[in-house]
Amino acid sequence: MSKQLVSETIEQDSLGAFKTQEWSRVSPLAIVYFFAKTTWGIGNSLVYMLPVLALNFDEVKNNIEIAFFVVLATFLAILISSVLNYFFYFYKFSDKAVEIKQGVFKKSHLDLPFNKIQNVKIVQPLYYRFKQYAYIELDTAGSAKQEAKIIAIPLLLADSFKQLIMQIKQGDVSSSVAASNDKEDNSSSDVDKEVLLNERSIKDLVIHGISNNRVWIILGALAPFYNSITDNLGGFLNSFGFDIAVYLDYQNQSIGLFIIHVLSIAMLLMLVMVSISVVGSIFVYYKYRLSKQGDRYVRRSGLLSKHEVSMRLSRIQIAVQQQDWLDVLIKRVNLQFEQNTSGYNSNAQAGNINSANKLMVPSVTLPESAALVQDAFEVQAFKSIPFKAISKRFILRMLITIVLPIGLVLFAVAYVNKFPLAAFGIIVGFIILLALMVYQRWRRWGYYFSENFVYIRKGLLGVNYYVFPVAKLQQVSFIQSIFMKRNNLASLRFVLASGAYKIPFMPSQTTKNHSNFALTFVAKYKPAWM
Repeated sequence: MSKQLVSETIEQDSLGAFKTQEWSRVSPLAIVYFFAKTTWGIGNSLVYMLPVLALNFDEVKNNIEIAFFVVLATFLAILISSVLNYFFYFYKFSDKAVEIKQGVFKKSHLDLPFNKIQNVKIVQPLYYRFKQYAYIELDTAGSAKQEAKIIAIPLLLADSFKQLIMQIKQGDVSSSVAASNDKEDNSSSDVDKEVLLNERSIKDLVIHGISNNRVWIILGALAPFYNSITDNLGGFLNSFGFDIAVYLDYQNQSIGLFIIHVLSIAMLLMLVMVSISVVGSIFVYYKYRLSKQGDRYVRRSGLLSKHEVSMRLSRIQIAVQQQDWLDVLIKRVNLQFEQNTSGYNSNAQAGNINSANKLMVPSVTLPESAALVQDAFEVQAFKSIPFKAISKRFILRMLITIVLPIGLVLFAVAYVNKFPLAAFGIIVGFIILLALMVYQRWRRWGYYFSENFVYIRKGLLGVNYYVFPVAKLQQVSFIQSIFMKRNNLASLRFVLASGAYKIPFMPSQTTKNHSNFALTFVAKYKPAWM
C-alpha cells in the first residue's frame, strides 16, 4: 500500500489526531471477512449438533441431493449477508474520536473517543496479507454487545492509528502531543522506542505443542463419528493390503505379539496427536515477539494470520504462571498476563489465546518467566515466596463431599449387579487414587501476602502461580460456613476486573486481617490504575 493512497485516506492535524472530511468505506475485502466470520460462527454452533448428525448420518447419505442444496442455500445466504454488511459499513476519524456505522436491519452508530481506547489489536488474516490490509480491534472496557472493530483498512493506516493511541496517556492528550511536537522525528522519541523482552524459537514452539497437547478436545468432538471413521479407515488401509482386523486378532497370535501390536498403534496415534498439537502451536505463535513500547506490552505472532496485541501495563490485573505435569518435568511455564474482561463476551473469549484482554508467553523457562513478572509488577520470583499451607480440614471436606459419595455409589452398583470380587478390588483402588489426588490438591494450595501483593499457588499434577497487586482489588469477600466457624477457619475471595480468585480454609483471624488491610489500602490510596 503506497503512502500516497494512505495520505488520500487520512490526514493529520496539528494535534496529531486523524481527520477525514466524510464517511469512508472499507475495502471490498471486508466481504471475505464477514463471510469467514459468519461461517466460523455457524461451524461452532454445529459442534453441538454433532450427536444429532451422527444418529441421522445414514439418512443424510440417502438424501445427499437435499443435503447438497441445503449447504448451497446456506452458502448463498452467507454470501449475500456478507455483501450487505460491507455496503452498510462505514467509518470516520474525527479530531479526537473514531466513528463506526454498521448494520443492515439493526443499525448501530459507535462514537468512540481516542482517550477511551485502552488496547489496540491489529490482525492480518491470510486473505488480507496479499493486499497489505488488516483489521483492528479496539478495547474500551465497555459492553461486549458494542463491538469496536474497524475491518479491511490499509495496514499502514492501522499501524499509524495504533501509534496515535499509544501516545495518549490516560486522557492526558495535550502533554503527549506537546512532547511529540518538541521532537523533530517522532520515530526517535521514547514512546516509539521498542525494547524486545522475549521471543520464541521453533524449538520452543515444538516444546509448547508437546507439553500442552489439547487434541483430546478434537477427539471428544469426533466421538459420535468413531464407527464411521473406523469403517472408512479400515477400508483405506485394506486398499494398501493392510488388514487391521488380522493385525489385532488376539486369538491367532501370542499374547506378547498382540500387546506389541496394540502398543505400536497407541504410540502411532499419540504421535499423530502430538504432531497436530505442535503444528497448531507453530501456526499460532510463529515468530513470537514480546516487546515493551513506552507504557505498553506489544505481542506479535502468527504464521497464516498475523496478530498484534497492544496492552497497557497499568491495566494488567494479574500474572499467572501455568505448569502442566509435563511442564513441571521439563521446567517450562506458560506465562499469562490478564486484564479487564468486562468488555468481552466470556463465552466467545474463553480459551482464545489471541484475545485482546490476554497476553500469553508460551513455554518460557523459569528465569525468563521471573524476569517478565518482575518487569510487569516488580515482585519476587515465585520460587522464593514462602507460601503458607491451607488447613488440612480441606482434605476432610473433599473426602466427605466427593470421594465418599462416589465410593458408595460404585459399591452399590457393584453389589446390585453382583460384580465379581475383582471388581470390588478395582473400586477400592480407584477410591484410594481419588484420596491421593485430594491430598496432592491440598499440598499444591498455598498463599502469601506481602505489603502490596497477593500470591496464590494451586494445582493438582501441575501447578499454577498467581500474583496481583492489592491496588487492583475491586471486592473482598469473607466466607465462613457453620462448620468452618466451629474450627476457626474461613475462605477469602478476591474480585479483580479479570475475574475472581479464592483461597479456602485459612485461619479466620488471618482472613479477617488481610481482608481489612486490603479494603483499607484501596479506600485510602484509591489507585487510578485504569
